[in-house]
Amino acid sequence: MSALAPLRFSVCLDMIFTDRPFEQRLEHIADLGFRAYEFWTRKGKDMNITIALQTALRLHCVAIFGSEAAPNDPDQRARFRDEVTRSAALAVDLACDNLIVHGGITRTDLDYATQRAHLVDALHEAAETAADAGLNLLLEPRNPVDHPGSFLWSSDEGFAIVRELGQPHVKLLFDCYHQQISEGNLTRRILANLDLIGHIHVADVPGRHEPGTGEINYEHIFGVLREHGYSGYVGLEYTPRIDAAASLRVVRMMSQ
Repeated sequence: MSALAPLRFSVCLDMIFTDRPFEQRLEHIADLGFRAYEFWTRKGKDMNITIALQTALRLHCVAIFGSEAAPNDPDQRARFRDEVTRSAALAVDLACDNLIVHGGITRTDLDYATQRAHLVDALHEAAETAADAGLNLLLEPRNPVDHPGSFLWSSDEGFAIVRELGQPHVKLLFDCYHQQISEGNLTRRILANLDLIGHIHVADVPGRHEPGTGEINYEHIFGVLREHGYSGYVGLEYTPRIDAAASLRVVRMMSQ
């Protein structure tokens, strides 16, 4: 039997090494042997320096936010479309793979079906923009405890929307932290929908710290992903409880 392929990790630089300037975070992960990174928005960052450092350090940008607007809200539809367009242009400059979008905050004055229809229509437009730029669109449910009023918190509903859109470059971002809080039963949900998962985020519950500090059995999760040939990236999107570099080493060893 051939050895299982190792998981590919991406370090979220908006949560790890945050005590240092953004550009130095790139150097730190490269020194630790990580080849991929992601971040949320360009706010507070010099993208020209980031692109130059990325090239010099031979790093790969896996994902950035597509928009912070709410695609379920018809009043934010134009903003959502414009932000996705601008983010797609930045992603091309970064040679980035994915744009991450969320479901927005529930509007209490609109019924669920109306908001869902707006969300699907907005995602359809965004998917076309992403496809034209050679990108994937990642839809991420977020738990309603940390993000009160989250319209899309269920991965089951997220997978249903991805299936409804039926576009190969539209996938779900399965965040183990969010889904443990919202739904649980992570293994079954991952395996039942592995073909629709474009990216995975990991952090432990409670506290959103590094894997191994809480209730999620990440040795099991990592083993399942390797056993079933998951080929996407696993984003390390957590707040380190110990030294950041030490936490990254621990997580990498846990996955082997």
